[in-house]
Amino acid sequence: MAAISRRTLLGFGAAAAAAAAAAALPGCGGGGGEGSSGGLRVAWYGGDPVHKAMDAALAAFGADHGDTKLTTERAAFADYWDKLATQTAGKKSPDVFRMSMSYFSDYAQRKALLDLSGKPIPLDALDKDVAESGKVDGKLMGIGQSSITHATFRNPQLVAKVGGQLPEQWSWQTFATFAKDFAAEAGPGSYGTTDAGGNFQIFEVWAREHGPGVFADGKLAVGKDVIEDWFAYWQDLRAAKAAPPADVSAEGGSFETSQLSKGKSPVEFGWVQQLTFYQPLVKDAELVVGAVPGKTPGSLRGQFLKALDFWVVSSGTKDADTAAQLIDFLVNDDRAVKAIGLTLGVPPSKKSRDLIAAQPDTPAGRAIAYVEQIEQQVGPSPQPWPKGYGELISVFDRLNEDIGFGRTDPAAAAEKFSSEASRVLGA
Repeated sequence: MAAISRRTLLGFGAAAAAAAAAAALPGCGGGGGEGSSGGLRVAWYGGDPVHKAMDAALAAFGADHGDTKLTTERAAFADYWDKLATQTAGKKSPDVFRMSMSYFSDYAQRKALLDLSGKPIPLDALDKDVAESGKVDGKLMGIGQSSITHATFRNPQLVAKVGGQLPEQWSWQTFATFAKDFAAEAGPGSYGTTDAGGNFQIFEVWAREHGPGVFADGKLAVGKDVIEDWFAYWQDLRAAKAAPPADVSAEGGSFETSQLSKGKSPVEFGWVQQLTFYQPLVKDAELVVGAVPGKTPGSLRGQFLKALDFWVVSSGTKDADTAAQLIDFLVNDDRAVKAIGLTLGVPPSKKSRDLIAAQPDTPAGRAIAYVEQIEQQVGPSPQPWPKGYGELISVFDRLNEDIGFGRTDPAAAAEKFSSEASRVLGA
């Protein structure tokens, strides 16, 4: 599952070149949006469902603002960041654009984003953790578009075929036992879980339960022993054939090629909204969305609710007021909420979730119900991920792959990651 955890599993994962491009942004401030009074450039990343949803939402905004010309730019994730870094360095970034939490701090701290404090964008309806996620150094630099949390996607019918039953709650220890037992019963070519060992964002759940978390004040806080234990945990599952070998995971570069989608594993890891991506690919079973294993069964203190991405405004825009109106519309207007649905994540307010959850037996309804079920049980939302975070995602994934292929071991990988994190974070 290396490719999924790096690119599509979490909706993140640009190549190291994109991270390097972002690091090259000029410190004097980003943007110089070509929008002026009467026109805005709007940009986002994603696939075809996102593009269609955004087109519909912007059409509704345009109907209310006939004097505002909207010019749109869209791209796949990795291509988007390469282009945005170049635009920002040349002071030609879009007026309003979608921003990933992976690169949020990079752009905010280099003054490429407009401080939205005091702009007419109501935050009262947003989930508290989502509203707070948009702040960097006390300034409101982005408005959360989604309320996300970690999840596992489970196929109970696949487990029933081998005479088993999915438990409602897992510790990491009991999850390993389940994965090994399922693989033993299912036989060669089937696995009890996909390989989440290289998934840096699922690792954060583990780190929050085994210490202070991954970061503190922009620096690495997690100990090398905690990292080593994580890598060793997944290597043990691979050795027991309870998780796929590295070569199989390396081929899992999309939702379609996930072992869950192919019926080879009953469990996949990701963000909650991805239930709506996986369910259409698993046609013979209704997937269940549940929590990530905890240090003890049922513990959710390692998980959190947070905005995964934001709407931001270029610091160089010539029409900040209209840009703010557009963001308010995308996040709070009923027409935009319905048009966007879960394509950008679970909506960040109870009001919005109620609008699109009319059918609780649908994947969208089940994802929303899961968020509302656990929102009072999860731990506090962490600080914004630090500058350089996107590069660390790739480093972590690559080290897990190296362990799987026998090129290194968990102890050496933990040492290497700590060293690389010090370099990237400037420790």
